[in-house]
Amino acid sequence: MNKIELFIFDMDGLMFDTGRLSYRGYFNSAEKHDYELNHNVYYYLTGKTDSDIRLGMKELYGEDVPYNEWRDSMNVFKNELLAKEKTVHKKYGLVPLLDFAKEQGVKIAVASSSKREKVLVYLEMEGITDYFDVILAGDEVEAGKPNPEIFLKASQKAGIDPTHALVFEDSRVGIEAARRAGIRSVLVEDDITDLPVRKGRYPLKKDLSRLRERPAPADYQFHDLLQARNFLAKKELFL
Repeated sequence: MNKIELFIFDMDGLMFDTGRLSYRGYFNSAEKHDYELNHNVYYYLTGKTDSDIRLGMKELYGEDVPYNEWRDSMNVFKNELLAKEKTVHKKYGLVPLLDFAKEQGVKIAVASSSKREKVLVYLEMEGITDYFDVILAGDEVEAGKPNPEIFLKASQKAGIDPTHALVFEDSRVGIEAARRAGIRSVLVEDDITDLPVRKGRYPLKKDLSRLRERPAPADYQFHDLLQARNFLAKKELFL
């Protein structure tokens, strides 16, 4: 057993309720461009960099459809929703977990696939920037998740050995990146399954119906971040 000395947080869908905002952007854009859309499209693409999302869309819908136009439109709709709502909504339990880390002398990093500019805006918007010792974004690494680079680099910047780090993720691609980095992980999966789906002129060419049947290779899984905080307090950070 090792004592955890570093928490590494994903951002979208894990710290903030941006998964629902993103899916609404997906849906509005899918309506505009007449694409088929279901929840597993979001789960398949989430956690990836923008360039990898575009490659994923090409894989899902085929190279002969205007997937780049859909992706561009998706980003426009998400930005419009964000400008209107002016919040990304902290996930339940986030602040207690961050406070617990500070009380215990645990360093805190954010390692997000989003661009640094967006990461800084979201942290500032929700008033939690000062919690973080390390901020690392998708445009500051060469390879996106599931490549382990971003988590290994976050550990290095924090000056903590990966064996004493713990990754918090909502996406399976992020959990796989943590596994490849040799860092233990916590999965708090984002639930957007109450949101609408649609058929469209551009159908999916890949069957995603069983995507979430296989368990993600996380070491621990919780319903929310408060459950994770209470578990770690009970274990006194020894995992």
